[in-house]
Amino acid sequence: MIRYFDNNATTQMERDLAELMTNLCEEEYANPNSMHSFGVKQARRLEEARERVARCLSVDPREIFFTSCATETINWILRSSVFFRGKRKKIVTTSIEHKAVLNTLRDLKTISNIEYHAVSPESDGIVSVDRLLNEVDDETFLVSVMAANNVTGSIQPYEEIGKALRERGVLYHVDAVQTIGKIPFNLQKGFCDYASFSAHKFHGPKGVGIAFVKRGTPIKPFITGGGQERGMRAGTQNVPGALVTSIAMQRAVENMDTSSRRLRDFQQQIVESVKALGGAVNTPENSVSNTVNASFAGIRSEVLVNALSEEGVYLGTSSACSSRSDGGQYVLDEMGIDPSLASCSIRISMSRFTTEEDVAVLIEKLKKTVPLLKF
Repeated sequence: MIRYFDNNATTQMERDLAELMTNLCEEEYANPNSMHSFGVKQARRLEEARERVARCLSVDPREIFFTSCATETINWILRSSVFFRGKRKKIVTTSIEHKAVLNTLRDLKTISNIEYHAVSPESDGIVSVDRLLNEVDDETFLVSVMAANNVTGSIQPYEEIGKALRERGVLYHVDAVQTIGKIPFNLQKGFCDYASFSAHKFHGPKGVGIAFVKRGTPIKPFITGGGQERGMRAGTQNVPGALVTSIAMQRAVENMDTSSRRLRDFQQQIVESVKALGGAVNTPENSVSNTVNASFAGIRSEVLVNALSEEGVYLGTSSACSSRSDGGQYVLDEMGIDPSLASCSIRISMSRFTTEEDVAVLIEKLKKTVPLLKF
């Protein structure tokens, strides 16, 4: 039986949603931009999905755009902000952002003559509000911060940062990929102009991203063509994906409180077990409840992950959205964790479908495997 603990990388779709998506692809396949009634029906389904997402996020449906993934959304937002920057040249971010942000900023620095400053976190993996705001000056046109870190689970002070930026005339993007179903995420309290989401992180399908663009905030088309998504993202829309995504988001939000309480208990059990085995816990107390990043000195992460895989227990070394060789070790490096310990880090990430039995098996396999690999 599969014991899956890599939910920060991707999540399992619920069976009924997978069946719904298949049915929509087989039975309701019309192009939502066609004039006939079959197409009009799909256009209505698309708007139904947009409205459901907007209700989950307490925003106007006109502020929601569907994309192919969070990486596309992030590229769209960052590159649009550069286009509208005027004479200003600086972006402020953090050094523990997802590579979708950091590598895009590196590219923009090369091709668009901008500068960016990445603020390192404190030793607990959480960025200081004061240190970040000290980097915001008259040259700054955008601040981009993640709400929750995908490697350690640390919750960043995105609301405080957004509130402080309100009067500074600086655009604000929040990478909210790891929030849905894990922590309350309020776009109004975050005071953000842009936010990015990914369906497959909350039990939706792969291949669907969501962009929030606050009304009145500058944005330019990223993909040009037929004028879909109100002229902002050309290409025939993925109606089955959008509809299923909206239902998955609704379920994740509705189940968040119950799920978080249960996962916090599981998280504590795992933390205690890691410490009992002589491991170090890299996840701070102020974290999403589903994540434990830990290191066992002397056991390289890929060795432990592969050994557990042989036992039917699957977890991550860091971020599966990056290369297998490095992934998210840079996050631990930025926290000041010794490289020899950072290279031994594993990431255990749960979902609302993780059971007590799953956790018991994980702990049992850790107790069996870790001592064997130390010698």
